[in-house]
Amino acid sequence: MWALLNSDEDTIVETIFNPKAMTIGGIQYSRDIFKLWTVAERKAVGLVPITTTGSHLDTTYYTEDNESYAIAEDKASVVRTIGTKAADKVLAAVKSEQVTNAKGICNGSLKNTDWYVVRKAEASTAIPSKITAYRTAVRTVYAAAKSAINGAANIGALVAVNATTAGATASISVNGTASGVVSTSNNTITKNGHGFVDDERIQYSDGQDDADNPIKGLVSGEYYYVHSAATNTFKLSLTPSSFGDEAIISLTGVADGGTAHVFTSVGLLTIVKVWPNESDLAYKL
Repeated sequence: MWALLNSDEDTIVETIFNPKAMTIGGIQYSRDIFKLWTVAERKAVGLVPITTTGSHLDTTYYTEDNESYAIAEDKASVVRTIGTKAADKVLAAVKSEQVTNAKGICNGSLKNTDWYVVRKAEASTAIPSKITAYRTAVRTVYAAAKSAINGAANIGALVAVNATTAGATASISVNGTASGVVSTSNNTITKNGHGFVDDERIQYSDGQDDADNPIKGLVSGEYYYVHSAATNTFKLSLTPSSFGDEAIISLTGVADGGTAHVFTSVGLLTIVKVWPNESDLAYKL
């Protein structure tokens, strides 16, 4: 981007987003001046580069002021500023939109398993327990998400309700074959100062490309949620507490191989961002 300044270099005559032919001071120039001329040559006819500061705000929550342009003190460039907040959106309107969106996710999540309910009503065929658990979890999450959204006191609080928090630790590696690391009696993984917190979503890998030797009770490549986190140990669950059905996974044995089993954090997802899925290990038939 470039700006054309007047002869006194105190006013922006035009902003140019893409190279084009121009008439400056009565002289016609081809678009090649933007490619072939030096910065100094362009400045000599009043063309200076535009630099941009800031970034656009999330329009879900804020309205922006119009972007502004200011000539730099040395007259060698123009600074374009964007992302200045004009005002917060109306809280009640944003809440209503988000609750409606959550309701839509809830209804959509239940739709694919509605036929189990119809079959139960028409043919008295029992609904599989995993399907019942899934549907209950979906409704639980919707109720919690609706409560969290409606409980936000202001736009800033509503932003926080929707924000995913990065984990304190990106990933850890443990010796999955060591009984001092994998406790089958306590169902814990030991790693001093691991940094994980309850409900943090993590992906587990046995760390081996040419073999499948997971810690027994876990599946390499799958996602889990941290449960009962202590400073040096943590347990795992297939679901977070927001689903209302979290349960500690039984670790039934150390891995048959691999001294670098990895747990990688996805972050601490908020209630409104993490929903049950039929394909989750907790609900998959």
